[in-house]
Amino acid sequence: MAQPMMVGAKSGAHTSGGYKRIVYIICAVAALGGLLFGLDQGFIANSLSTIDAYYHLGVQGGEKYSAILATGGIIGALLSGIFARLLGRKKSLLFAGFIFTAASAISAALPPFGVLSACRFALGFAVGVASFVVPLYLAETAPASIRGSMGTLFQLMITIGIFLIALTNVFIARAFTDPSTSLPLMFLTITLFAAMMFFGGFILPESPRWLMLKRRKEQAITVLQKTMNTQQEIDNEIEEIEQALHGPQGAGIGIVFRGYFFKVLLVGVLLQMFQQLVGINMMIYYSPTIFGYAGMTGLLAAMTVPTVNMLFTFPAIRLVEKWGRKKLLYVGAICMLVTMVAAGVAFQSIAANPGAISGAVKGVLLASAVIYIFGFAVSWGPVAWLVCSEIFPLEGREVGMTITTMVNWTFAGLVMGNALSFMKAHGNASIFFVFGGFCVVAIIFVAMFVPETKGITLEEMEFNLKNGVALRRLGERPTRTALPNESGATD
Repeated sequence: MAQPMMVGAKSGAHTSGGYKRIVYIICAVAALGGLLFGLDQGFIANSLSTIDAYYHLGVQGGEKYSAILATGGIIGALLSGIFARLLGRKKSLLFAGFIFTAASAISAALPPFGVLSACRFALGFAVGVASFVVPLYLAETAPASIRGSMGTLFQLMITIGIFLIALTNVFIARAFTDPSTSLPLMFLTITLFAAMMFFGGFILPESPRWLMLKRRKEQAITVLQKTMNTQQEIDNEIEEIEQALHGPQGAGIGIVFRGYFFKVLLVGVLLQMFQQLVGINMMIYYSPTIFGYAGMTGLLAAMTVPTVNMLFTFPAIRLVEKWGRKKLLYVGAICMLVTMVAAGVAFQSIAANPGAISGAVKGVLLASAVIYIFGFAVSWGPVAWLVCSEIFPLEGREVGMTITTMVNWTFAGLVMGNALSFMKAHGNASIFFVFGGFCVVAIIFVAMFVPETKGITLEEMEFNLKNGVALRRLGERPTRTALPNESGATD
């Protein structure tokens, strides 16, 4: 595939396979949108007690404040397809970064709680847009051979955001005990990180697939010249995109009623639903509180989950291309199932002897948290977003990503808004067994319906989909004898 002439490259430019090294820079900067997601996820875990000390929220008030983020995320996801289609992927990311930066800065002024809640809604709105646009941008910009690795950068940035804000919040809370001092500093830290993402977004090129969708072929070629090595590779990429564009574009919400689209939509919806119902947001938002129920406090309780979550996401960048998507989903679900059951048994032991929590029980809980986070970080965290960004045909990609992102936020809100209350009503052990049950169902779902999408182009997958290939076989490379049909055939 290599050609002697390097299109758009200076002599001596660093290259790798069929793409230039600048692809890594572009994808890394775009993935900073995931930092927004992580900053807000990690913010609550180690600031909730400080917020409660200043605003006097209580347990249920704290849950409701936390869950406002998900409400904003649902609305942001609902409108993000429109933004991505009309404004483009790049401008949508900049829009999200601006809102996030502004809302964080206003929150730092410690306004009345109603205004603070409105700012949290705005933060959720911005993160909802970013959680839609970033995976979409990465899938459309990264070459097929590294699309999985680049797609996992979104989840990596989420975990880095969670770790950074947890670390700074713990430091601030210990250094400044007065909530009127520590809380503004916590919000200003978020503002600083958000501003980095916002200004970094200006260097990004637009998605070549969006440019082709808008009939701006020359601009799409210019972008590909920056990322690909040879004219032949650019021509092949343009040809594949043009073949995908033969179908009706911008079909709108009505596309969900086409058989070929509806079946992959169900896969995306269930992936995002299970990503939340395995319990991750309970662990991210409330792990210090849950550890406190077991008598574990201090730095260990505050930083174990965010640290492990970040460190174990790094292997996913390599494993998602080496092992593939499905194997990682299996491994992650099994790890989470075992550890949820172990944690539930540990809390049953605590309930039986509340006055004497043994070191062994604490050790089981700590090990369960570490292995659980490992299971999620290398699998369902990055892979659910990645597969959802890959499986939808171009004409309905915004619709599919909008619906699946809304589903993610809806179930995230259910977990955030009810986890502690559920534990209080039914016992601390109960919720771990519930999430363990969902892990079992998730394994069955992956086995029956989820395709392996490693190494295949988006256009090849679309060709399979429109020609009635079974869901779990969509990732098999097709023999191209004809353009994709519009029969809408299903399994």
